[in-house]
Amino acid sequence: MGRPMGHEPAHLAVTRRLRNCLWVLRRFYRAGEGATAVEFGLLGLPFLALICACLENGLVYWEQEILQQAVVDAGRQIYTGQFQTTNAGITNSTTLIANFRSAICTMPNGAVRLTIFNCANVRVSVTQAASFSGASTVSPVAIDSSTHISDWNPSFQGYTCAGASAIMIVQAAVDVPVFFPLLGSTVATLPNKRRVLQAATVFKVEPYNTKSVCS
Repeated sequence: MGRPMGHEPAHLAVTRRLRNCLWVLRRFYRAGEGATAVEFGLLGLPFLALICACLENGLVYWEQEILQQAVVDAGRQIYTGQFQTTNAGITNSTTLIANFRSAICTMPNGAVRLTIFNCANVRVSVTQAASFSGASTVSPVAIDSSTHISDWNPSFQGYTCAGASAIMIVQAAVDVPVFFPLLGSTVATLPNKRRVLQAATVFKVEPYNTKSVCS
């Protein structure tokens, strides 16, 4: 008697199932539509974050160089006695600080200095030292003893009139935002995810005529 219609031998059924499994595995192996999205999620996003962090580091160094050059240019006015002579008769330290900030934000040729940071937010410190070896800078930030949080040092800003042959320390500091604090060089040092850029120059003032200038 023949086999009933529709009945498949056991070994053929097993072979057919194996072929079906192999076919499914081949399709899974060859399918690449979702692999790209998975690879991008695992590697692409961290790579983009790293690129953004590198760009921010470069931007910080650029801002630092702009601030340093601005302090050197403005400090030269004190070095030659030009700033003191121009502001002779002004004794209010707030006014003198504002005037020196304007000098920082202005190019030597009188044009407005192009900056990435807000130049109006620059904080200024002009102090005098007894000698070059004894010259020391003032920290622009201070840590609150109760909260242990660093913030602007209220004693940073100040102006001392530079007499002839005086050794002067000129500092400037400004805060900039931090977006990608991944590589360490752009770690926030102020609240609200901001950090401090600072620049300084030390020099001995030329022996200009100080009469009626620093009284």
